[in-house]
This record gives sequence, structure tokens and C-alpha cells, in this order.
Amino acid sequence: MYPYERYSLILNTAKEKGFIQTKELLKLTRSSLTTLRNDIDYLNKNGKIKKIRGGIEFAAESTLSVYQNRESLNHREKEAIGLSAQTFIEDGDIILLTNGTTTSMVAKHINGGKHITIITNGLDIVLKLKDKPNITTILLGGIVDYKNFALTGHTVNKMLARFNPTKAIIGAGGITEEKGVTIYDMVAAEEFPRMLSSMKKIIVVADHLKIGRDVLAHIAPIDSIDTLITDDKVDPEYIKAFNKHKVNCILAKTVNN
Repeated sequence: MYPYERYSLILNTAKEKGFIQTKELLKLTRSSLTTLRNDIDYLNKNGKIKKIRGGIEFAAESTLSVYQNRESLNHREKEAIGLSAQTFIEDGDIILLTNGTTTSMVAKHINGGKHITIITNGLDIVLKLKDKPNITTILLGGIVDYKNFALTGHTVNKMLARFNPTKAIIGAGGITEEKGVTIYDMVAAEEFPRMLSSMKKIIVVADHLKIGRDVLAHIAPIDSIDTLITDDKVDPEYIKAFNKHKVNCILAKTVNN
């Protein structure tokens, strides 16, 4: 991997997560510790990141800007994924739609004339649905996480247990053949496996940067996923691996402006 490729990978991941551990950076870049330290020093000197104990932090001015940077990262790819997901949204659906910059693109492009119910923990999702009166939106209550525009905590899980969504459209921090779907929220991960096991259809939406990496908490094995919607920049080898597990992989075509 060339230096500029490592810089881009490190920066994109830091933008997305806000904070990333050194051990995860080593796995991500597949470089030596010496090389990684040199890369971090270069990005730090140029004001792109901040070095902190155990890792790096994206050099954002506020927690809100972290979300905005994540939202702008691979924006065209996420738009394309959001449009492709509409094929799986039908009148009468009761859908669990989790928070996230990719799932919010799904919400943005839902046809406001459809009569569906969306259950979500995402403040970002609610904002995207505000001008679609035919859609019934149920916001799961919990602790407000302004960094991710979401509600979190055990109360979210308890409230979710009262509903019976038939379909889930979820984002991911990472997805691999070995670990399946992984996310950053450990509390959500406690409830997700039980909840997802009752779904008739599980759809994962994730841009190509999420494919082939694992993050903090496992929520679903690859065999449990019905459909993966990603963009056309994904490495074909990952698609081959997922196809072996009968995952319907859809590559959303990115239109360059």
C-alpha cells in the first residue's frame, strides 16, 4: 500500500469513528508499527488528526462535525445505496431502521406516498422522515448521543422488545465472512442478536469502506443476512465470499457528478 493510500484509509476511518485505536490501525493498514507511527506523525503535523493515548482522534471542532464528516464521506456511494434499498420497502412494511449516515440515506429516499411504519433509534432518521406524513415513525427512547444523532442505552432495547418489525435495514461498522456484521455500540449489541433472530428479512447497507473489516461488537453472523447493499467500488473477492453464504449482494452504481 502506498503512503497516500494509507493516509486516506486512516483519515477516512478517523472521520467515520471519531477515535480509532492503534491496534485497529495496524490491522487496517497492514503496516508495521514504525510505518504507522510515521504516518500518524505526518497526519498529526498537518492538523488532520490528534494523537491521544492508545490511538488517534479525528481533528474535528465539535462532536457534531464528526457526524457531518461521516455524512460527507463517500456521500455519492451512500446516496446510491439509499436509492437501491427502496426496492425492498413495500406498503404495509414494519421496518426497523437503525441510525447511521447510510441508513439515513435510505430514509431520505423512501417514497412519502407509501404507508409504512419505521421503528428507529436515529434522530437522523426522524429528521429525514419529517415531511412524509404517510409514514408512521416510532422513535425508541433512551440517552441522547449527539455525536451519532442517536438514542442509546438499555431503555432502547426494552422498548424495541415491545414491537414486532418484520424487516430490518441496518448499518454496520464492519462486515466480514468470519465475523459477520459488527458495530461500535456495545449496549445495542447485547440485544441485536435476539431481536434480529425474529426478522423475516435482514438487509445490511454499508459502503465499500465497511466491507472486509471488523469493529467492536458482533451482532449477526454472515449466514443470517438476506441482502447486502453496497457500492460498486467494493472488492469483488468479498462479494464472492458472501455469495457462498447465500447473501444477495447488490452493488449500487455510483454516479459521479
